[in-house]
Amino acid sequence: MPKLDASSVPTTEIDILEETRDKLPEGILRSALETLSHALRGGEDMFVIKPRETLTPSEAAGLLGISRTHLYKILDSGAIPHHVVGSRDRRIAATDLLAYRARMFEAQKRLAENRAHADEADHLALDEFD
Repeated sequence: MPKLDASSVPTTEIDILEETRDKLPEGILRSALETLSHALRGGEDMFVIKPRETLTPSEAAGLLGISRTHLYKILDSGAIPHHVVGSRDRRIAATDLLAYRARMFEAQKRLAENRAHADEADHLALDEFD
């Protein structure tokens, strides 16, 4: 899984990327180049993952921003499908990892929304006592 290190990309190349992006019609490719150029200008590193690619636990944990130990717990729970290579090495399909990541973000979003609604209800209840 190649990592695009933002600090190693000259601003002149980002300028060219943006010029190319601006020549494209609205669509998924233009959107991808826009995301890439914004990330690089902001100093964010990027990973290039092919849908059929498989990842090592270290790579997967890095993409999720968690420890490898925690990832093994998630794998053992069955939340992310994986397969064993050799006697014990595991591999995770990039599509399965990204699907888990999307579910995780959606759950976090719902939790935050529920908490916000609960806070709002608490404030309304307190207003009744004023």
